[in-house]
Amino acid sequence: MFATRHIDKFERVLPMPLRQLRANQKGLALIEFAYALPFLILLTFGGTELANIAITHARISAITSMAADGVARVRDRIDENDINDVIIGAKYAADSLDLTSRGRIIISTVEDNASTSTPLTDQMITWQRCKGIKSVAAAQTIGTEGQVLTTGMGAAGSQISATPGNPVVVVEIFYDYKPIMSNMFFGPITIHYSSAFSVRDRTIQSLQNAQNLSGTAKSTCNYYSA
Repeated sequence: MFATRHIDKFERVLPMPLRQLRANQKGLALIEFAYALPFLILLTFGGTELANIAITHARISAITSMAADGVARVRDRIDENDINDVIIGAKYAADSLDLTSRGRIIISTVEDNASTSTPLTDQMITWQRCKGIKSVAAAQTIGTEGQVLTTGMGAAGSQISATPGNPVVVVEIFYDYKPIMSNMFFGPITIHYSSAFSVRDRTIQSLQNAQNLSGTAKSTCNYYSA
């Protein structure tokens, strides 16, 4: 038995071509997809951007630890060229992130302040070197070269301090996230990581300059260059 379709009074007065058009339901799925497409695009692009942010966080964190460990591992004595080599290594590890064009690397050595009797809470940043174009407020960092620190470094409850004869290398990286498509999804993001390692097997802690480097070749923190 063949099924018959009910024809209402309105449809009876329509010409045959219009009846066929009114009865045609082939475009329903296409219309629904057209409504959903903008949301699917936003979900896809937003998810991709979010994944890239997570990957960038992981890369910056790893590079920060790598740089701090690299400086702490330099034996006997440390030179301006050693610092430059670590910075170059960080730039290569960052690869497509444009690390020094969009960020700032700050390398500091913190030692016990020998002029006081409270080494656990009184240390000094004996030297500091920087690379990158990004301007970072002093309040966002552990401090500047020559500054005396009266508290440990790091978050409350997990602070670390340099003890007599045991300098600590601290590397901080600030990076303005480079979006895949646009900042419209999450806005401008500044990524910040810090890492600290104790110096190993080094007898001379002061920063040497055997090659007599000067100007921007020394990576001092008064210069902003990529």
